[in-house]
Amino acid sequence: MSAALLLAVPTSAIGADAPLGVRINEVVSNGGSPDDWIEFYNYSDSDVDLSGYVVQDNSDKNPYTFPDGTIVAPDDYLVIDTVKSGAGDFDFGLGKGDSVRVFAPGDANGAEPLLQTTWPADTHAVPSWGAQDVDGELVWGLTDASTKGAANTFPVDVPETPEEPETPEEPETPGETPVAGSVVLNEVDSQPADWVELYNPGTEAFDLSGYELRDNSDDHRWAFPAHSSIAAGQFLVIDENTAGLAYNDKTKTYADGTFAGAIGIGSADEIRLFAPAGQLIDRTGTWEGHANINGDAIAATLARCVDGVGAFALSYATPGAANNCVPPTIAINEIDSNGKPDWAEIVNTGDASIDISGWTLMDNDPTSHAADVHPLAEGTILQPGAYFVFNGTDHFTFGLGNGDTVTIRNADGLTVAEHAYPKHAEGFWARCQDGIGEFVDVAVGTPGIRNACGNPVRINEVESDGDPDWVELVNPTDATLDVSGIVVKDNDDSHAHVIADGTSIPAGGYLVLDTLDFGIGKDDTVRVFDGELLVDSTSWGTSHAATTWGRCPDITGSFAVTAEPTKGAANICAGEIAVSPWPGSAEVRVLDVLPTFLEDSSGLDTQETADGTFLWAVDNGEGRIWKLKASADGSITPADGWTDGKRVRFQKDAGNPGAAGPDTEGITVDDNGLVYVASERDNSAKGVNQNKVLQVNPNASDADLIAQTEWDLTALLPAVGANLGIEAVEWVPDAALTGKLFDDNTRSAYDPSVYADRGNGLFFVAVEDGGGVYAFALKTDGSAVLVSTIDPGLAGVMALDYDAVLGVMWAVCDDGCGGKSAQITLNGTAQPGIAHFTRAPGLPDINNEASPRRRRRCRQAVSVRSGGSPTDMRPKHCESARWPAAMVRVALVRVMARVAMVAPALAEASPERPSSRCQAARSSKATMAARPPANRSSLLAVR
Repeated sequence: MSAALLLAVPTSAIGADAPLGVRINEVVSNGGSPDDWIEFYNYSDSDVDLSGYVVQDNSDKNPYTFPDGTIVAPDDYLVIDTVKSGAGDFDFGLGKGDSVRVFAPGDANGAEPLLQTTWPADTHAVPSWGAQDVDGELVWGLTDASTKGAANTFPVDVPETPEEPETPEEPETPGETPVAGSVVLNEVDSQPADWVELYNPGTEAFDLSGYELRDNSDDHRWAFPAHSSIAAGQFLVIDENTAGLAYNDKTKTYADGTFAGAIGIGSADEIRLFAPAGQLIDRTGTWEGHANINGDAIAATLARCVDGVGAFALSYATPGAANNCVPPTIAINEIDSNGKPDWAEIVNTGDASIDISGWTLMDNDPTSHAADVHPLAEGTILQPGAYFVFNGTDHFTFGLGNGDTVTIRNADGLTVAEHAYPKHAEGFWARCQDGIGEFVDVAVGTPGIRNACGNPVRINEVESDGDPDWVELVNPTDATLDVSGIVVKDNDDSHAHVIADGTSIPAGGYLVLDTLDFGIGKDDTVRVFDGELLVDSTSWGTSHAATTWGRCPDITGSFAVTAEPTKGAANICAGEIAVSPWPGSAEVRVLDVLPTFLEDSSGLDTQETADGTFLWAVDNGEGRIWKLKASADGSITPADGWTDGKRVRFQKDAGNPGAAGPDTEGITVDDNGLVYVASERDNSAKGVNQNKVLQVNPNASDADLIAQTEWDLTALLPAVGANLGIEAVEWVPDAALTGKLFDDNTRSAYDPSVYADRGNGLFFVAVEDGGGVYAFALKTDGSAVLVSTIDPGLAGVMALDYDAVLGVMWAVCDDGCGGKSAQITLNGTAQPGIAHFTRAPGLPDINNEASPRRRRRCRQAVSVRSGGSPTDMRPKHCESARWPAAMVRVALVRVMARVAMVAPALAEASPERPSSRCQAARSSKATMAARPPANRSSLLAVR
C-alpha cells in the first residue's frame, strides 16, 4: 500500500454541524506505547463533555464508556489506551482493517455511529492512522510517525482535492527497479503448538522449492516440496500439519511428511533455514525456555522486531501477520522541558538488562527533527533498576515544548515508551513512584537517580554485619536538607527508626544511623519513608556484603559491594581510587560582580609576560576567545582591542563569516605565545564528533582569527558521541616531561628528541566520555603522534592543569562526579601515581569551567608580526610571577550557581614559587538539578 494512502470523509464530520465538536484524530492498532490507543481532538471553541459516550471497534463486544467528568478542552487531545497488565481504558484489541466508532450515551451497538474511521483491509494502523482538515474535508491516511497527544504528521502533502474514497494502488514508478524476492525466518512458536513463520520482504514472489528448515540438530529436517513459493510481502506459516518432505536420519533420505513429523521445537532450541544446496540462509539464534508473557505461553512467540530485519525478541503471537513485539521494560521516568539543556530520564523497570544501543529520543515533531537526534553508542546497556538520561546536548538538539510528547525509539525506529505532558512543569515532571507512578510536578530534578518524590534523602551505604549495624543516608542536593521524622525500616514494618526532630544533612553530606533499634540481616532490605511514601530502598540478596553495600559511584550509582567501608564518607567502589579531602583552602571570592562572559564560555588559561599577567578565555558557542589583563588585586579588564573578543575560525570557513564555527571547549598558550583551542565538533554539524586542535596567532588584527594549523585527532582518540569529545587542552614543556612521562611508543620514559618537526612541548587533551587523558606531539605539517595515554580514574575529565609547583598534572571532573579531581604524578612508568581529592568544601557541586593558576613571567616580551608568522618568540629570561595570595586560582563558571577551584595547600604555602596554568571545559552531565537563573559565565577566586 502506498505511504501516501489517503481517504476523505464527509465535511459534516468536522464542520459546524458536527454532533460533538470532537473528532477521532489518530489510531494505533499495532506496536503502540504501551499498546493500541485512540486519540480524540477538540477542534471547537468550547469544552466538550464526553461523559457516557461509547467507543467500540468493528465488533459488538466490550464497548468502552467514557467515565463521568471526561472533558476535552478546546484545541486539546484526549487519548485512551487498551488495557495492558491491568492498566488502561478499553479492553478490545484493534486489528487489521478495523474501525473505531463512537456512539451516543446508552447507544452501544447502535445503528449509526456519531463518529467512525476505518483503515484499509489487511493493514494495521502503523505508524498510525491519522486525520487532518484539508479545506473542510477530513482526510485520513497513514502518518509518518505516531504523535500521541499531539498534532499529526504525514509523509507527503495531502492533495487539495481529495480523490475517491477508495484509493487504488499506485502504479509502479517508471524506471523503478523491483526488489527481488527473498526469504527470512520471522517468527517461531515452540509451545503449545510448534510453528515457524517465513517472510518475503521483496516485491516479487520467491521460489521455496527444496528450501529446508532445521532445528538445532542436523538430523531434524523438513523441506519444501517442488513448486512451493512465497508471494511478495507475504508471511507464510509452517505449522505442525504442513505437508512437505521429512528427513529420515537413519536412511538419509526424504519422504512425504508433516513438519511435526520431522521437527519438534524444544524449550532450548533454535530454527535454521537452508537453501537447496545446503547453504545456511538464516537462523533465529538459540533460546532457553519457551516464550511466555506473564506465564502465558499461548500468547507468546519469538519474533523479529522489525519484520524481516530486527533481532528475535519476545512477541505477541501473530501468525501470518506483522509482528507485535513485547516492549522492553522501559518507562519514561522524569522530564525537564524547560532546562539548560532539556532532558528526559528512562528507567529499566524489569529484572533483565536491556541493550539500548541506537535508541533515540523524539518530541512531537518527528518530521522536522529527524536529523536532530543522536543514537546511543553501541554497547550501551541499561541494567535492571538503572536510569539513563537523554539530554539536549548529547542526544538531541531540539527543545522540548510547553506541552509536548517525549517518545523513546529503539534502534529500529519502533516506539518503546512515550509520554505526553500538558505544559512545562513548575519544577520537573517525575513519576511518583519511580517507573510506575503517575507524573507529578516536583521541585527537585534528579537525573540519573530515584525521583525526588517526598524528601530527596537517599540511602548511600549499608553495613548489615557490623558491630553495630548501620545505615548511611546522603543528601544529594546542593542545599541543607531537613530529615526530621524520616523513618528507616528493614524488611519488617514493625522495625522502624524515626530520625529525631531538628536533624539535617548538609549539601552533599552524609548522616550515619548506627543506633538502630533493630539488627539488619543477611537477607534483608533497608527502606526509607517520608510519612507513608517510600522514597528509597535497597536489598543485597541472600548473604551479607563482604564489605558494605553501597552506591557505586557514590551518591548517584546503583548499589553494589563496596571496596571497603566508608562510614560517613564517600563510597569507595571496586576498581576506584580512595578519595581524600581537598588539602587547600575553602575560601571563595567573586571577582566579577556581573558575569563577564557568554553562557557557553568553556576554558581559561594564563599567560605571564613582561607586560603583566593575562587570562585567556574561550566560548564554545561561537568559538570566541578573550584576552584579559589580571591585576594584583584580583580584578580583570579586557586587554586593548579585546573588549568583544575574537572568533576562532576553521580554515575551511575563512571565506564564510556566517559559518557556525568550532565548538571550542578548551584553550592553552605555548611558550611562543601562540594560542591553541580544542574543538570537539563543528557547530554547523553538531551530530558529528570531530576532535581538533586549532592554532591561532592572537596578535593578528582581524576580529576573526583563521587557524594557522589544524590537527584532527578524531581517529587517534576513542570513538565517542558528538558532544562527548575533547573537553580540555594543556600545553606542557618538554623540560617538565623528559624522563617522567611514559612514552607508549618506545615503551620507555619520554625523550623529546624522538619527535621532530614540532614545538618545545606536548599537548595533553582530555576526553569527556571515559575520562581519558592523551599526550600528543603536534607536528608543524598538521599531523599528530599520540605519545602517551593516561587513565586518571575519573568518569569524565573536563579540566587539565600541569602544576609546575608540585610537578603534577591535575585532571578535574565537574558535577558529574561531584567535582572530584585526580592528581597525576608522572614517574617514567606506565603506571603514574594517581591520587583523588574531593572538591573544596566551599565549592557548590556545579559545573566548574576552568581554573588557571600562576605561571612564569618573562622579562622580555615576545614580538609578533601583525598578521604574519611569529618571530623571536622564545623568552630570553623568566622569573617567578607572584599572584596575590587571595587569587591562587581563578575559576570560570556558569552561573547556575557560583563555583571555583582551589589550589592545594602546598602551592599556597609557597607563594614565591612559580606555579602553572589550568584550563577546563564544560560538561553536560549532572546528577541533581535545580531551576537555574539565566546562564552566564563568571569568575571566582579562591585560596
